[in-house]
Amino acid sequence: MTSLKKSAGPDTVIEAAGLRKEFGPAVAVDDVSLTLERGASLAVVGESGSGKTTLARMLVGLETPTGGTVTVCGRPRKPGRVSSAERRRRAREMQIVFQDPYSSLDKLQRIGAVIETSLDLHFSLTPGERRKRALELLEAVGLSERHASMLPRQLSGGQRQRVAIARAIAVEPQILVLDEAVAALDVSIQAQILNLLADIRERSGIAYVFISHDLAVVHQISDFALVMSGGRVVERGATRALLSAPQEAYTRALRAAVPRPGWKPERRPVG
Repeated sequence: MTSLKKSAGPDTVIEAAGLRKEFGPAVAVDDVSLTLERGASLAVVGESGSGKTTLARMLVGLETPTGGTVTVCGRPRKPGRVSSAERRRRAREMQIVFQDPYSSLDKLQRIGAVIETSLDLHFSLTPGERRKRALELLEAVGLSERHASMLPRQLSGGQRQRVAIARAIAVEPQILVLDEAVAALDVSIQAQILNLLADIRERSGIAYVFISHDLAVVHQISDFALVMSGGRVVERGATRALLSAPQEAYTRALRAAVPRPGWKPERRPVG
């Protein structure tokens, strides 16, 4: 098995071997293996249809692999229905933040209640303790007490993404999967969210799996990267080295597509 580290050890939080996912005759992910160490940040890069989101969903447990295995925090993730206690245990191990936080938030639930609900599922706290902890989490992601009484529609896109991150880290997971989590945000807001994620990682030692098509984002957030095309890993390695001197033509093409100072789009002939 090829991995980002030579071998899995006691600090390995994810070990995936030979993952494959078929949707009928289509193969979305084909023989993907990886390991992720505690506190590390792994980017999975590729164009739409490359299989990166399907890979993320298999790691989290939202998709069942057609083949291969996933081990999280030393425990194999077996397919099939699981008990509510097991679901809570898995949630404490790994959380996911999606590209569109609005669709993942209850539109009728106020922001403070969103965080308190997660806390109530996983911790034995009094109502006062839950309220206090919810406000601490909102403050940790750059929001204030006034946001706790708001509904999702009253927040900006960047603020909703901060809420989604606060809800995810509320359960104190060891791994956070971010599926194009900044793709829909303006560049200035992207930078704020990426800085926030870096701060959270430094404080908590959480590990990230960052799904993205944006190499500039990947360069800022990750230690290691996998490049996927057609469901397979075509290149992998330390992010800085991989982006500065890519070995594969596909990776070089992705890098060449990143706009640079003075870049102008090519004009296509009309007609």
